[in-house]
Amino acid sequence: MVRFLPCMCSNVELDELQDQMQKLLEKQNFITTWDPETMLPPHTDVILEANDGRLVHAHKSTLMGKSVEFKNMFSALKDIVNPQVVKMDMDHRSLEAFIHFFYTGHVKDDVMTELADKLLRASDKYGIVLLHDLCQEKLMTLIHPDRIFQYFLLGNKCRAEQLVHSIISFVANNYCDISEISGYNEFLKDDPTLVAKLCNGVVKKLKVRLSDHHVKGNVTKHE
Repeated sequence: MVRFLPCMCSNVELDELQDQMQKLLEKQNFITTWDPETMLPPHTDVILEANDGRLVHAHKSTLMGKSVEFKNMFSALKDIVNPQVVKMDMDHRSLEAFIHFFYTGHVKDDVMTELADKLLRASDKYGIVLLHDLCQEKLMTLIHPDRIFQYFLLGNKCRAEQLVHSIISFVANNYCDISEISGYNEFLKDDPTLVAKLCNGVVKKLKVRLSDHHVKGNVTKHE
């Protein structure tokens, strides 16, 4: 007999929820929408110079309010006449996306797919936790045999533990021998310590899997 669950919300409650959702969307739109003119002189007071010489304008108060690194940087330069010019070790496209995140809390998916590794480095350096997590999530969907060692190195350098664990799981699930992975010999020469960390992580994963399999096998026998 099929039973139908009673509706958990009345029409009045649904209307209230929809009204609350609409207000949240309007609030989010207000917070994340900026007049383009305010992002250009004379309204800005800091100029960030990418490593290709191109410039990104911003407001020190916005950057300082969301990054201790920027706060320390600009506090040390407080006696310098505005607008200050700060050289950044990032290409222009990555820098633009990074600074845009300070104002909107968002990176377009195609941009994130292209720049997640660079934005992860920037978010780690400047302490932007939300962006750091979003970059990890994207990179975890982009794990590929050709990028295993590159991402493993990046994850360790940028304290991206979720990414590191995902790579270990990927290797444990797809390889009988780590030396089969493309780029293994080069990575072994460059950073044998990290190779050992990856191997140890994979071995631990496999031991847990074998242990679980053994337990399940014993349970089946007793049944």
